[in-house]
Amino acid sequence: MNQHFQVTGLQRGKTRFPRYDEAALGFENYWYPVMLSKELKQGKPKALTLFGERIMFYRDQGRVFALHDRCPHRGIPLSKGTQVFPKTWSCIYHGWTFDLKTGKVVAALTDGPDSKVCGNAHVRVYPVEERIGLVWIYNGKNTPPPVEEDIPSEILRKDAAMMWRFTERPGDWRYGAENGFDDGHGKFLHRASWFATFMQLPGWIQSKMELDHEGWLVRKPTKVDFEGEFPRLGKWPKVHWWKSKRVLSTPSIKLPCVLRVELGKYMHFEWYVPTQAGHHRYVQLLVKHTNAFNRLFLRLRYWAYIRWIFHVSFNNEDAWMVELTNTPPEQLYRPDLSIIEWRKMCENARGTKPSDHEIEVRDDFSREEFTKATQA
Repeated sequence: MNQHFQVTGLQRGKTRFPRYDEAALGFENYWYPVMLSKELKQGKPKALTLFGERIMFYRDQGRVFALHDRCPHRGIPLSKGTQVFPKTWSCIYHGWTFDLKTGKVVAALTDGPDSKVCGNAHVRVYPVEERIGLVWIYNGKNTPPPVEEDIPSEILRKDAAMMWRFTERPGDWRYGAENGFDDGHGKFLHRASWFATFMQLPGWIQSKMELDHEGWLVRKPTKVDFEGEFPRLGKWPKVHWWKSKRVLSTPSIKLPCVLRVELGKYMHFEWYVPTQAGHHRYVQLLVKHTNAFNRLFLRLRYWAYIRWIFHVSFNNEDAWMVELTNTPPEQLYRPDLSIIEWRKMCENARGTKPSDHEIEVRDDFSREEFTKATQA
C-alpha cells in the first residue's frame, strides 16, 4: 500500500482499516453511475477519468460501450479516434481498429488486411448498462452481478421523479462519504445555510447504527438536544422560537459509496465516484415519489430554487470541507461512531482480499479514549 493513500488513524503507516485505506481509487466489483444517458450522443465519444484510468464511452447503434482510453500501439487516446466500420473504433494515429464489445484489434488499417496485429493486441473493456436514464459502469474484472443490485430500490420505482447533478470535486472520495455520514458537522457547518433558514438545527445528537435488510447502514437518533450550557462559556446554540425543531433527515450509507438521506417527502442520494487519487465525481440525486402530473412542478421548483439552495449552496459547504480534510493523524470524538461503523463495513466490501502491503495493522487507536468518548 502507498501510505499516501491512507486516510485513517493516529499516524501514517498504522491502521485498523487496511482495506479501506487501500481504496484510494474505490472498491472493485461494484456498479457506479457516471453520467446521464442523454449526455452520450450517438457517434460522439466521451472520455472520463474513473478509478485512476482514462475510459472512453461510445454509443453505437443505441448501445453504450466503454474501453480503456489508450491505444496499445503508441499510447494515443482512443477518444480522439473515429469509426470506420460499424461496431468498431479506430485509433486516429495509425488506424488500429478495435471491436467495441471485446476490445480486440480486428484490423490495423495501415498494415493491410493480413496484419499480424489482429488478435494479438487489445484494450480493456468495461461492462456498461443503462438504467433510470443513467450510464452505469462496472469496476471489476469478474462477471458482474445485475446492475439493479447496486441501484437503490427507491429510485427503481416507476413513480420516482428524479433530478440529477454531476460535478467533479477535489478531495478523496472517502472524505466525501465520511462527510455525508458524519453525525456532527451538519449542526455547525450548515447552521447559517440558506437551506436551514427555517430549521432549528440540533446542537448535537446521540445516535445508534443499524444495518437494514438492503445493506444500508442507518444512523438513528436516540437523543436530540437543541441547546446546552457549556461550563465557563455559556449557552449554545441560540434557539429561535420561529424555527422548526422537527428533525427531518435520516441518513444511511451503503457500499460502494452511496449516501441516502430521507427528508420527509423527498429523498436525497449522493455517490462519490473515485476518479483519481484525491478527486472524485460527485453525483447528487433528489427523488420524490409522485405522479406524472406533479413531476412537472417538481422540475420547476428544482430549477427555480431547490437546486441552488440545496444541491449547490448547501453542498458546496461540504465540498469545501472535503477538499480541506487532511488525515492522518486524526483524533476522533463521540459523533464519529458513524464514521467508524462505515469504515468497518468497508472492510467487508465485495470481493476484497486480505491486504498484503507493509502497513502495520493496529488493533486499537487510543481505544480507551475512544471508548470513553462514545459511551452514552
